[in-house]
Amino acid sequence: MGDINQVIYLKKFMPEVSGPVLEIGSKDYGNTSIFRDHYRTTNYIGIDMEPGKNVNYVLDLTQGIGNLSMDYFALGIFCSVLEHVRKPWVMAENISAVIRPGGTLYMSVPWVWRYHPYPDDYYRFSWRGIIELFPAFDWQHLYYSSNIQNEFYEITDATTRIDSKLGIKKRTFSGRKKYLPSLMINMLGIKR
Repeated sequence: MGDINQVIYLKKFMPEVSGPVLEIGSKDYGNTSIFRDHYRTTNYIGIDMEPGKNVNYVLDLTQGIGNLSMDYFALGIFCSVLEHVRKPWVMAENISAVIRPGGTLYMSVPWVWRYHPYPDDYYRFSWRGIIELFPAFDWQHLYYSSNIQNEFYEITDATTRIDSKLGIKKRTFSGRKKYLPSLMINMLGIKR
């Protein structure tokens, strides 16, 4: 399940997919956008840690891949989940195992965001951190998105500190302070 900017990003950079799709963290909580609606013509499997609407299989990817096939999925959608995982390095290995060579992984994680437990909240990741967790992928289309619809900022070699430039300065009792807005990192990885 995603927010509107995650859907906008995915429609722009991955408008079609030829092969099965796996959505990790697919449970519909009633306040998120549904990726499944965009990929109606393909085999679409949603997994989550608990049953619910939009969940085909209950599976904890830190415990293994269950009945998922290795090197099978053409697209993995992994949005707003990794920060809730106690052992993200284990989950990253298992996700990497089920994406087929040449397949794509859409990753969206919070960089600057409030604490939000589902069931808990453990980490924040930089785009460099994602690259380290998923070494089998070549990453492209790196963007920050805010919580404002259609607001994206490209991350390139020339703009690696763009997040700092987005800071908002506020007056406080002790002088002016700089605060970063809420930012998500969005990126597509192609498995080698």
